[in-house]
Amino acid sequence: MNTFNIITSKLVIVCFLCFGDMVSIYAKSPLNNDIIRRVENLNTIIDVRVTEEVTEQVINLVEKRRNEAQTILGRTSLYFPMIENALREKNLPDELKYITVVETGLLPNTESHQGAAGIWQFMEGTAELYGLKVERYIDERRDLVKSTDKALDYLKLLYESYGNWTLAIAAYNCGTGTLNKAIKKAGGVADYWQIYEYLPKETRKYIPRFIAVSYLMNYYYLHDLTPSEPSEDLKYIITVKVFEKTEFKKLSKELEIDLDLIRFLNPMYLKDVIPENEDGEYHLVLPDMKMFTFIEKYSSLEHITTSPYSFVRVPSNESDPIENLPMGQKIEQVAIIQRRYIT
Repeated sequence: MNTFNIITSKLVIVCFLCFGDMVSIYAKSPLNNDIIRRVENLNTIIDVRVTEEVTEQVINLVEKRRNEAQTILGRTSLYFPMIENALREKNLPDELKYITVVETGLLPNTESHQGAAGIWQFMEGTAELYGLKVERYIDERRDLVKSTDKALDYLKLLYESYGNWTLAIAAYNCGTGTLNKAIKKAGGVADYWQIYEYLPKETRKYIPRFIAVSYLMNYYYLHDLTPSEPSEDLKYIITVKVFEKTEFKKLSKELEIDLDLIRFLNPMYLKDVIPENEDGEYHLVLPDMKMFTFIEKYSSLEHITTSPYSFVRVPSNESDPIENLPMGQKIEQVAIIQRRYIT
């Protein structure tokens, strides 16, 4: 062997050994060891495996996407209470709420390249099958309450079909036809990790992402993550029935409110318009202080309705008799009282 080949071969060996040491160090790093231990200790409805993909998804969420993770943690205060109530009413596992994080990061106005929409990412065909209206002006897949109700019914059906939540959640992502094909290719074994190699790439990442979200919700504080407090315009909102045609651009100008904020709070209206209707089946959501102005001009307090994903702003002088308050605060107080007790 000539001198060049000898030197080259030695360099290859040295590089290989160095690379092997780096891999070993990474695999045995304190961060990874802690993550693995915590993942294994998760009290979860799904079949957990600590794979390279799972570890990668966890690290990606809690270390590489820290700002996004903190924003998501903040959004949970807006939407999780409503979803949790729906889960309790249907006697379903609380963890299913994490699907909304995997799907959209808790953004109700999201639409995918494939055409799925809303916080639960319903495809149009599935939405219509479950009675969600998808029309020119209205897309009920983006309605937080209605889409949650139907998504949970769909998940319950998937669980009844497959007998375990890991496969049910996987089927929620890829569809029953694709999942059944994977099971058939694996020899009929109904186990996510055994059919893993036969699943689409997205579904192979889906359960690891679900595990990563579960990890985030349970251990975020150990990574020095702090939930980002949602803005008051998203937190303190009021919902009112509307009967007349209502244009968002007009509201934006008259109420001095950002058009994108109106859109975000009312994602089901596709053309920036709430259609005219006789029975008040459509609702408008606005920040509370802007809603008082809207009610004074266009509506009445009796049309205020409950919103399962809003908070009540309680004034410091709430105990004062209503008749002693200025008109603006009087409206606010009556609205708060109605929101507490309206059926």
